[in-house]
Amino acid sequence: MSKDHHLEHLKHSLPKDVVTYQTSFYTVALEGWRRGLKLNFYNNKRGSVPPLAYQYSLSDGENEYLFTCARGSKTSDKAIDLAENKSTAYKYMKRNNVPVPENKTFTFSKTSIEKMCKHGEKIGYPLVVKPTDRGSGKGVYTNITSRKRLEECISKIRDEFKAKEVIIEQYFAGGVDYRFYVIKDEVIAVTKSYSSNVIGDGVNNIEDLISERNKDIRKNVATKNRSIVIDNDLKRFLEEQHKSLEFIPENGERVFVRRHGTHLGDRLNVDCTQSVDPKFKKYAIKALNAIPGLPTGSIDMVINEEKNEGIVNEINTKGEIMMHVFPFEGRAIDVPKHLLDFYFPNSDSRNEKFYFEFKPIKDLLFNGYADQISIPMIPKEIQYQKNFTIKGKHLGPRYLRLLKKQAVKLYLIGSINPVSKKWLEIKAIGSQEKINQFEKVINTLGTKKSKTEDVTATQFEEFEGNSNISFEIISDV
Repeated sequence: MSKDHHLEHLKHSLPKDVVTYQTSFYTVALEGWRRGLKLNFYNNKRGSVPPLAYQYSLSDGENEYLFTCARGSKTSDKAIDLAENKSTAYKYMKRNNVPVPENKTFTFSKTSIEKMCKHGEKIGYPLVVKPTDRGSGKGVYTNITSRKRLEECISKIRDEFKAKEVIIEQYFAGGVDYRFYVIKDEVIAVTKSYSSNVIGDGVNNIEDLISERNKDIRKNVATKNRSIVIDNDLKRFLEEQHKSLEFIPENGERVFVRRHGTHLGDRLNVDCTQSVDPKFKKYAIKALNAIPGLPTGSIDMVINEEKNEGIVNEINTKGEIMMHVFPFEGRAIDVPKHLLDFYFPNSDSRNEKFYFEFKPIKDLLFNGYADQISIPMIPKEIQYQKNFTIKGKHLGPRYLRLLKKQAVKLYLIGSINPVSKKWLEIKAIGSQEKINQFEKVINTLGTKKSKTEDVTATQFEEFEGNSNISFEIISDV
């Protein structure tokens, strides 16, 4: 995995629970908040899938925009409807001279599966079938080469996905899936998706390489649920390549262990922003601009790298950007920065010292305890740190809660680490004035049982680390 697969300012700023799809909206919200914008989260009760369950707004006092995933409210509702209906999107792109596969859309209530299959055979095998209203590869069946398989796939889309319409289209042979993130007339980032694979070192066999590969997969917040599972399907695919789990690939040799077009949710993304042919970037820009009212979005393309040919097969308005910000291989692209530059061109430079936890927000919204949560503004003035050691008697849960309450009242950031009921370590971050007030509290606060016997403190230092903005008790004693 590349050393630059992570952006420096995010290395220690992602909460542990922010993984996979959540990284797409968290990184945008964090970027805006770090620029001094007002951040609110909302419970999106209309959200039918996890990426849509939460919405958030960013405001600079004059302009406010609502975001879903990485899609902001400069995108019109009509644009969303046009782009997310694959049949309509194809028509608009074709008018704008964007290469799309030959295709035909059918309505189940008006056309029999037999007639659909006849038209599909006119297009010619191999074929792809998919519902018009699904994304992320759901309900997509590729490389269909027989009438029987075509009937099966169309029936599944109707019965299992409850789709009202289906698209039958030409399969683009020998293609690799690419995703382009576009803002207006500029391609910001490009990744390609490889099916599960390993890279040889000339020493280890495929089984051992899979084990090592899985360690890297789990380390990456965007791919950590995409581990390679050794099953009969994997073994058969290796056999088709005249290989087995015991085969030792040469150093640098990439061996695919899943067939292209299968296990779509387990694919691994490789950044290729700098290396992709500029003509495909032009296709992506034309595809985005084919949809009126769509200033940002992701363009999915299938590219035959040997022939240097490609077609656009989907527009994603939500802008799921995790594969660009956290690619499995290659250079990370700071898409959130580009997006916020577009929405708030006059916003401040970001303060990279702080971040916010997301789990408490998610729990309150998901469980219905709140419809809206406002995140405290990021500190603008210089923040200082002072550490305290408290020794005494009966410094238990009640005393800890009282101490935390006073720290929160003073808008301090930091933590209390209760080593024992006789010993506490405290980190306080804030203005010197507020920390001095807190120090007075430490020296005077007590309960009927608790008693402070000795307090030592470090000197003030300008805070240069990385911290979430809460004041926490690390654990009760």
